[in-house]
Amino acid sequence: MKKKKVFITIFLVNFILFFLLYKMIDGIYYREISKLMDLGTYGYDGSMIIYENKYLVWIFIVLWSIIPSSIFTYIYNQRERTFLKYIEMVQSKLESLSKGDYSLSIDEVSSLGVLHDELYKLVLELRESKELAIRDKLKIKENLEDISHQIKTPLASIEILLELCRENQNERDLAKIDEELSKVNHLISSMLTLARLDVNQIEFKSEEFSIKEAINASIESLETQIRENSIKITVEGEDFIIIGDFYWMVETLINIMKNSIEYGKSQVHIVTRKTNVYSEIVIKDDGEGFTKEDLNKLFQRFYKSKNSTTGAGIGLNLAKNILEKHHGTITAENDSGGRFILKFY
Repeated sequence: MKKKKVFITIFLVNFILFFLLYKMIDGIYYREISKLMDLGTYGYDGSMIIYENKYLVWIFIVLWSIIPSSIFTYIYNQRERTFLKYIEMVQSKLESLSKGDYSLSIDEVSSLGVLHDELYKLVLELRESKELAIRDKLKIKENLEDISHQIKTPLASIEILLELCRENQNERDLAKIDEELSKVNHLISSMLTLARLDVNQIEFKSEEFSIKEAINASIESLETQIRENSIKITVEGEDFIIIGDFYWMVETLINIMKNSIEYGKSQVHIVTRKTNVYSEIVIKDDGEGFTKEDLNKLFQRFYKSKNSTTGAGIGLNLAKNILEKHHGTITAENDSGGRFILKFY
């Protein structure tokens, strides 16, 4: 039915065009020749075609209208079939994508033509999303295994201490239990934070804040530890602005400073500076510095230095992850003690 309508439309357009063209040419010829002779005496009446031959003219116009109409209709139908085939191929490919088939054959590439680029991008994005989802699941699994493994030790200690408390009713053992429970709570909180970071479940704010303000907030949070270790904290250098999440930046600085306070002998020196390329924070202690193994593994999850007496080896890894979310980096080196270098680009 549609093809018939297309043919009739094209035929009528052609018929009208040919008829108007014929009338225009015929009228011009008639006027020009009438200037030379009286055409009425020869049987012509306003036209170069004799009355008896007018039917031939109509037949001629109809035939010339049918021929191009048929050609145009055929071309239209062919293009429509090609387009429908193209749409079917796209539909088929989209159905395959919805079922998880992210392959794209050479034949499909050539057949899809200009749409190939966009479809190919979609395929890559979906494939990447699928792989990312798989990696995220594996990370969650690994984190849960890590949590289970790390919690076993303090829980075992708590069980032993509870048995001793039942026998001796020792206040010191009860204090130890409280300490171990605090370790478990901190460990669980840190591990959950790491797990959320791994799967991008933490929404970081994007706000401007002073790095000196973040450093001062971190120092205030560590006052007890600073006092217990008899450490003097000094801060110098120019202030600069960071765009990010103030809370998580303070958390990062706390984890790094804890390490410096633990290993420092008497002081921790913090220097800030800004260049044309990056902004920098240097946190330096006057302790023994890092071993070669420390420098290679310091930011690995659950790595603990042989000299470490506290922590579960999570803090520096957590700091590194948060810094990366703020387009920052962290490195460690020896310089008459341990030194951490934080850079923001």
